[in-house]
Amino acid sequence: MITRIEIDGFKSFESFALDLPPFLALIGTNASGKSNLLDALTFVSTAGVHGLDAAVAAVRGDARSLFRRRGDGIRVDRMSFALEFILGGLPQHVPNRWRYELDLVWAEPEDELEGIAVRGQRLVGLSADQDRWRGLDGMAPEWVTSGLIRHKASRVIEIPSELPASFPESSGLLLYMTRGPKRDRSGAQASNDPSSLFSALLVEFAGVRFLHLEAGALRQPSELGGPRHMTAAGRDLPNYLRHLARETGSKSWPLGVVGEIKMHLVGLVREVSDFAILEDERRRDVRLEFSSPYEQGLGADLASDGTLRMLAILAVLHDHGTMAVEEPENGVFPERLRQLLGLAQGLVTDLREPPERDDDGSSVRYRQAIFTSHSPVVLDAVPYANIAFLDMTTVLEDGKASRVSRVRWLREGGGPVRVEGERWPRVTDSELNRFRAGLEEPV
Repeated sequence: MITRIEIDGFKSFESFALDLPPFLALIGTNASGKSNLLDALTFVSTAGVHGLDAAVAAVRGDARSLFRRRGDGIRVDRMSFALEFILGGLPQHVPNRWRYELDLVWAEPEDELEGIAVRGQRLVGLSADQDRWRGLDGMAPEWVTSGLIRHKASRVIEIPSELPASFPESSGLLLYMTRGPKRDRSGAQASNDPSSLFSALLVEFAGVRFLHLEAGALRQPSELGGPRHMTAAGRDLPNYLRHLARETGSKSWPLGVVGEIKMHLVGLVREVSDFAILEDERRRDVRLEFSSPYEQGLGADLASDGTLRMLAILAVLHDHGTMAVEEPENGVFPERLRQLLGLAQGLVTDLREPPERDDDGSSVRYRQAIFTSHSPVVLDAVPYANIAFLDMTTVLEDGKASRVSRVRWLREGGGPVRVEGERWPRVTDSELNRFRAGLEEPV
């Protein structure tokens, strides 16, 4: 589970930091940095699994434009990221609180093509006295005694910045670190099974899914034997549902979590009474077919945009990993959005409860959800502790004013505007009232 993200020098971010609970709603007006934050998360996770070229292709903008532009028009030449985790799937007694740090630069080497280069990357073990994640408060004791294993002291594992010449170019920054024992700065073996540590981190990165759903993509059938997962736009939704059914189904529960998805969709969309996943050997494709109280056999081409969007969101909510959804309110009636947000909060991992385990006693992988929205419905459907507010502010750099994204927590119950340890003041009631009314703050 990702518990914190720090960004500096990427797009609109300067010394940006945000703690991530299992469920988080990011609100703000247009151009406040919500999409940029999801781009940052997508960029780092894609780079770790597939490499920098794939990471650039996965987000908006070319390689140079990913570096922040200052107020004087100059782009910075460095950007850095840090992600903190509770890592799962590690051997017993191996600490699972880790921080991954990645430093990138814009390089123009002689006789080579210019581009983004890795200046450094490392893993830092978070000891108890270093751990400042706000989500630690209120965790069930079982997480601390058995699920959350701490480091006695800080440990740093430096990761080589360059891949071996024999390693495939499309491979991620971390993939080759899963091969063989690795050693930390002191020369001691990094953990009882260091390759498992990097494997666990890769699983975290591979489990990040970003959704910017498009109706046209959601309506398309999948090819038999095609990709198992949806694209960010929602392409291959039929295959994804088929994959979830086969992965989680059993003889007594053949549809697996897809049975739950059906139940939740019917509860959200009164016009739908069921849906089926149809495999057509003649066409060599997989299609969705919906039923309503009045008609059966409705193809995805006849379903409403909102129905398809909610089905796609429900699908990833029933999967494991970190799901980030941009503007779920598009095409969705406000009351149904309120219900969807409430449902999402119930489906993510609840750290106030003991870790979930399967039939053989193994820990079940977490579910984490991040929603970005400019809908005031969020303020009524989500507790203030799970809402972060993004907007633009001005900072001075060498005497020049630069506009950057900032994130702030909401003030609860007339609490203080200034809170120790937080860079920016909390969101005031007047700011929230303007957001509810659909008014932007003056620049």
